[in-house]
Amino acid sequence: MPADAKLAKLQSGFAAYLLRGDPAVAGALRPDLPAGRLTVYRNTVMGSLATVLGHAHPTLHRVLGGQRFTMLACRFAAEAPPRLPMLWSYGAGFADWLAAADLAASELTIEIPPWAPDLARLDWAMHEALFAADAEPLDLARLAAIPLEQAGSLRLAPHPSLRLVRSGWTIHALWKDGDTVPAPLPEAVLIGRSPDDGGDGTVGGEVRCIRLTAADGALAATLLSGATLDEAVGSLIAGDETAGAETVAGADLQSLLALLLQNRLLAGFALDRPPSLTGREGNDP
Repeated sequence: MPADAKLAKLQSGFAAYLLRGDPAVAGALRPDLPAGRLTVYRNTVMGSLATVLGHAHPTLHRVLGGQRFTMLACRFAAEAPPRLPMLWSYGAGFADWLAAADLAASELTIEIPPWAPDLARLDWAMHEALFAADAEPLDLARLAAIPLEQAGSLRLAPHPSLRLVRSGWTIHALWKDGDTVPAPLPEAVLIGRSPDDGGDGTVGGEVRCIRLTAADGALAATLLSGATLDEAVGSLIAGDETAGAETVAGADLQSLLALLLQNRLLAGFALDRPPSLTGREGNDP
């Protein structure tokens, strides 16, 4: 076997042992080493990955407890190791893994609470918001200059750090106080990073979480998906007329817009215009 092929096989085997800890793999790698010698490397790698996941999911780590979180994190790391050489980006799939994990056939006797995946999503949204790109907040003077009759054609551009997490559990209260007993009640959480200048009275660069009702969360999802204000209002009306469907009935568009503006979580807007008589069409940035 060529030397480069031998090296590739060795590296592949070593990586497999680090993730899964199969003694047979360890023996095949270095049969001359005492049993357990390679365990030092495995413990270091798995412990480091669990620590990285804990830093990215501090609320879940606190609520579950260090031991239970670490066991779940190590299992996740073994099944979904990092694919990029940037540890801050590791953990994006942890929430979905928690939602789909089947531990019944494994050696882990750990129960995953039903609210854990959504709490992990909240943690990860805050993590993403912290590392999101910078952008100047929306200039309110430009927004105020839009004629009232054209306001319905506005499409809002969210700040790069803005995230929305919708849940069937009261995860916001759990984020604020780990001793809270979560209730199976739908809600949403708006996450965003304050501007670096701290001009709104907050510490610059601080990531904040704002609780929304389930209805306001559905409305926020409509707006953040690129809907115009008129389309958002239309979703409110449709929600009142559609029985049994997921609706935004009861949402308050005015209050939601004020919340987004006060927290400087918008970076701009586009203005849809009907075709002009001169044949020019387009959006205002």
